Amino acid sequence: MKNDLTCAVVRDLLPSYVEGLTSEETNRAVEAHLSTCPDCTARKNAMTVPTEPSEDAEQSREVDYLKTVKRKSGRRVVIAIACTLAVILAGVALKLFVIGEPAGREGMSWSIRCDETAMDLRVYSTWSGVAYCRWDLENSDGVVRLTAKKVLPSFLYDSADHRERIPLEDVREVWIAEQLIWQDGLMLEQDTMALYETKTPYMGDAPALERVAEALGVRRKLGNYTNSLHTSSRPYDWTLEFSTPMMEGRSYRTDSRMETRAVIMLALVENLDQVTWTYTDTAGVFHSQTVTTEDAVRLLREQFSAFTDEEAAAYGLLLLDDIKDYAGTPADFQRLLNTICYDPIND
Repeated sequence: MKNDLTCAVVRDLLPSYVEGLTSEETNRAVEAHLSTCPDCTARKNAMTVPTEPSEDAEQSREVDYLKTVKRKSGRRVVIAIACTLAVILAGVALKLFVIGEPAGREGMSWSIRCDETAMDLRVYSTWSGVAYCRWDLENSDGVVRLTAKKVLPSFLYDSADHRERIPLEDVREVWIAEQLIWQDGLMLEQDTMALYETKTPYMGDAPALERVAEALGVRRKLGNYTNSLHTSSRPYDWTLEFSTPMMEGRSYRTDSRMETRAVIMLALVENLDQVTWTYTDTAGVFHSQTVTTEDAVRLLREQFSAFTDEEAAAYGLLLLDDIKDYAGTPADFQRLLNTICYDPIND
């Protein structure tokens, strides 16, 4: 077969020929030429031998691969972080709005009405942004405990107001959120337990005495003072030395208010025998007054005699022989406060 293809034509056709893009007739013509032309054959062979990739090309491919892996890893990290944050936020929301925490007496207030058979109790919060839920009432051997969970208001729980009617048959105590509110037929005022919990056996414990005075608002309502403790021999004395000069009207008011507080101090500090307070008036006259345990009982008897029998029964008043006996139980301590008409807010 005559081959009319020149080397120039064959070289133009070689790329298509090598890629298998030419027709059968063209293939035969190219192959006939290649059989007689070493130069074109060598060119064709060079085109069909695989070439080793250059180092730069290999590095470029590796870089591209690493970039792809990094992009995919970055997306996975972002997704993982987003999922983690979503889980954390869901957990926080669940804790704040659904699970909550045990309701404590902080921010909680209540009112009580009792008849012969039951207590009508209303509990509410003095704080805004609080809701109570999952109330539970338990009576164990005459001790009733009412508990709840405190959460943030939501469409699930949106109220901090709760009402409960508690049967009082064979009931000795009623507690709300670990706060004793009723004992042995007597309602305890909300500040009573905070004061009662400062009770201490030793008057030599200066920090404990300061907690008693702070709970009674001595410094806040009567002025600055320093403590002087006599513990070397009986009678054990706690002296409060007021440092601010007092006008005549104020000094009378201070004596009256300190007399009430001295009775409470003598009840709360087990081995305290007497309370003394001193001050200097604006005329430069030094004043000193003392209330002993015997004085405290006498003052209580005087106060008790001012009540009618109906009032004494309504307030649960009871005369005891020893001032220390009024700190035996929270109910007895409340009787003491009721007898001397102690008002922690207005006194």
